[in-house]
Amino acid sequence: MNLRYITCSDPREDTPIEDILHLSQTAPNVEIAVQAHPSKMSFDMPRRKWFECLLKESLSMPTAPNLAVHLNLDWCDKFCQGILAPEILDLFFLLREDATPAIRRWQINIHGSKTKSFKIDNVARILVNYPSREFIFQYGASEYHRMQRLDNRMKRFDVETNFSILYDTSGGAGKLTKNWRAPLFEDHSQGYAGGLSPENVSENLDKIAKVAGDRTDIWIDAEGKLKTPGTKTFDIKRAEQYINAALKWQKTK
Repeated sequence: MNLRYITCSDPREDTPIEDILHLSQTAPNVEIAVQAHPSKMSFDMPRRKWFECLLKESLSMPTAPNLAVHLNLDWCDKFCQGILAPEILDLFFLLREDATPAIRRWQINIHGSKTKSFKIDNVARILVNYPSREFIFQYGASEYHRMQRLDNRMKRFDVETNFSILYDTSGGAGKLTKNWRAPLFEDHSQGYAGGLSPENVSENLDKIAKVAGDRTDIWIDAEGKLKTPGTKTFDIKRAEQYINAALKWQKTK
């Protein structure tokens, strides 16, 4: 099993931008993911200004960092109705000099946000209209039928448009599962999240590899255990330890 991404989630406006960008260059498969919802990322809010500065700095870097946005709450609900929230449009359409999206991966946290409405046709149209972006759907057992229906709907189109799955039974709560499940689809990338930490990532990669086999489209995502213990502060050192442990695991396999 090869790690497509090693994702570090939820750096916030109190994290120095230069530290985040330096972290993003640790390895080509390191990804930085920012949590976005209207209560923190609407226009003129501190996190929004911080993220816009981070994006501006990233555009001038010779090696583009892997950046992702995770949509939560109302913005997640809107997406599931087939609507890109107006507040994220400038981020969504921001391009690098080579015309590639500055933010290529967009995660829709339907499991953690407990989104009630999921309009399959409307969501499918977004996926078809923006094939240069990768859309990730947070997945738990309660979303099984939604993902199956979306997969069936996408197969009716004549274009190659894909979506990815993040398996997270805790719905973003950071609880480690006892049993990692095999990828839901053969032709969709899958990530794994929930309780991963610098201390346990190696042993859990062993467990994930047993169910994922030789697949090369697997990634991992850590969030809560990358905080300074007892705080909500993203800890650069813990993130580095998590990345290095995952890279060390990958080199030995």
